[in-house]
Amino acid sequence: MTGVRHGSGLPRYRFSEAHMTISRNVTDMTTRIGDFLTGAQGDRSGALSVLNDILGPLPAPDEPSMLEHRAEEAGMLPLIRSWQEHDKAPHADESTIHALFRPTELERFSTQTGLSEQAAMKILREMLPSAIRHRALNARAGWQPETTADPNLH
Repeated sequence: MTGVRHGSGLPRYRFSEAHMTISRNVTDMTTRIGDFLTGAQGDRSGALSVLNDILGPLPAPDEPSMLEHRAEEAGMLPLIRSWQEHDKAPHADESTIHALFRPTELERFSTQTGLSEQAAMKILREMLPSAIRHRALNARAGWQPETTADPNLH
C-alpha cells in the first residue's frame, strides 16, 4: 500500500501481505534447511529419550500414566488403548499431539532434541503411537527406565 508522507510529498510504504508472506516463507525455508543440514528430520537418537522423560513413569494397572490421565480428560483414552495394543498404528495427528501435551512440553521436546518446532511435531506425530506401544509392553514386562529407578542403587 502506498501513500504520501505528511508534508514531505514522498511516497510512504507499509508492509503488505505479500511482504509478510515472503518473510514467513524465508523463515520456513531457513528452518527446513537447518533441519536438513543437521539431519533433524530423520534423527531419532535422542528424541525417544526426551519423549520418555516427558511422559514420566511407565503406566501401571492401578496407576495410569500422565498421558492416560490427559487422554481420559480429552476423551481420547480409546486411542491410547489402541496404540498400546496394536503394533504399526497410524501416525498421530497434530491436534492429538496438542491435546495430549502442554505447550511447555512441546517446547521442551523441541529444545532438548535441537529440532525446530516443525521437525519436532513431525517426529512426535510419527513416534508417539509406537512409543506408547513399547512403554505398555515394557510396563507389562516390569521394566522401568533408568531415569525412574532408585538412584541409590547405582
